[in-house]
Amino acid sequence: MKTKEEIGEKIEVLNDKIAGLRAEEEDLTNELKVILAGSELQSIMLTSTLVSSESQVRDLLEKFEQRAEELNSRYEEASIEGDDAAKNQLNAMIWTNDIRLDTIKWVLEEDDEEI
Repeated sequence: MKTKEEIGEKIEVLNDKIAGLRAEEEDLTNELKVILAGSELQSIMLTSTLVSSESQVRDLLEKFEQRAEELNSRYEEASIEGDDAAKNQLNAMIWTNDIRLDTIKWVLEEDDEEI
């Protein structure tokens, strides 16, 4: 598991990125708005892990893995039914859940990718 110092450094980097994007908020493209939202979510997730034990973080990982399975199943059903509105909503939910999963895996050092 990453140390509190490593997590704190990552939070600082994310918060700097968030502050920079917020300073330009009027001129943000949709792509930059997505980056801002993702960075904010990562920062929140990382901050919550600072006060959690490794077992609590692992419990979160399991919870979000189960959520991923549920959301993917619901997306498949919406695709079969041709429900574009549900697919769009589910796609957003899958995206945020994936950010949570990637962040937790980074904290637990179960993923070599940089968040």
